[in-house]
Amino acid sequence: MSKFKTILPYIQILAGFLGSLLLLFIIFDSFILPAVINEKQVVKVPKLIGLTYESAIAKLEENNLSYSVVAKQFNAKYPENYVIQQIPSEGSEVKETRQILLTLSKGTEKTQVPYLIGKEQSYAINTLQDSELEKGTILYEVNDSIPSGVVIRQNPGGGQMINYGESVDLVISSGGIKLIEIPDLTGKSITEAEITLAHYNLKIGQVTYIKNETFLPNTVYKQHPDTGDSVATGTLINIFITK
Repeated sequence: MSKFKTILPYIQILAGFLGSLLLLFIIFDSFILPAVINEKQVVKVPKLIGLTYESAIAKLEENNLSYSVVAKQFNAKYPENYVIQQIPSEGSEVKETRQILLTLSKGTEKTQVPYLIGKEQSYAINTLQDSELEKGTILYEVNDSIPSGVVIRQNPGGGQMINYGESVDLVISSGGIKLIEIPDLTGKSITEAEITLAHYNLKIGQVTYIKNETFLPNTVYKQHPDTGDSVATGTLINIFITK
């Protein structure tokens, strides 16, 4: 009991100190802090979305507002370092020095172009789709050393970084030039000549009518290039028809 009486004064002093602190806190929280806050002006949060980071900070400083960048995200609409989100939103009324939370764009997300040279056309197109890229312009080019249907060139090249959804152009081999021996059309009608040429992937070119007593009227008596000449598929063969 005597020991308790010894420390009792200390307990009373500590209790008095804590009570004083509590009283000071109540006074500060109820009177001083509200007075300080009420002295700050109410301002409207400016529109920051779509501005560059530097422009957004300048806007905030004009309105005596603080800021914090809380995130960076890929965004296809806004370039890198543009504001894409703000909290509070535009037009909100806040006290001066209020912190505005900003999210910045990292730009459009990019992907690596697959290497397609030497691949079959169908495989190349499927690979582009799997990579979330678009098939661009497809051209066909005669090539004696690369089989038909195989990619010869691509643009952009394999390994380059481009935006998702962009196009990749392809040049496809149509194989080497196939030469065809021209059939003999002598004595055939125009219709018969046309059918014969179509069988060889050739076409009738210029038709010239000339008097000739050797052949029946409306039949081929001469052609150019001549019978037996070798030409590429699709070549036009000029014919001369008797009147």
